[in-house]
Amino acid sequence: MVTLRGQAGFTATELLVVIAIVGIIAAVAIPSMSGLLASQAVRSASYDITADLTYARAEAIARGTNVSVTGASTTDYKQGWTITEAAGGTTLRTQAARSNKITFTANANVYTFDKTGRVVAGAPAQWEIVPSDSGAQGHQMRCIKLDPSGRTRTWEGTC
Repeated sequence: MVTLRGQAGFTATELLVVIAIVGIIAAVAIPSMSGLLASQAVRSASYDITADLTYARAEAIARGTNVSVTGASTTDYKQGWTITEAAGGTTLRTQAARSNKITFTANANVYTFDKTGRVVAGAPAQWEIVPSDSGAQGHQMRCIKLDPSGRTRTWEGTC
């Protein structure tokens, strides 16, 4: 006795419908994804500078000497920064340049913590981090301020 098997697979019409649906979903998702990526780049830069300022302050206190945070390119901190011990010029930490599309500016190039953790050069300091996209919204921007006591504060929005 011969048995017939049904054929397995998809028809060309079914494949075209699925591809069209995926295309529509992608067209809707891509613009919101770029906004998410811009927000994450700003948030990441904000976390990095805040962590490094805290580290520099802690090292100044622990070592009992001045420790400086210096931008690689004047006040454009997107180009990176270096943390150095003033006494021996020892580099403690370096942050590489960022390739993402943000603007990351400070009001000075060098910020120095003394052995008590206070800022003796560059205070009051502030960094503004915003997406390069001109249509950035307030929740995508960050402002970091460093007061003379060495305490950092971060909030959403412009400085």
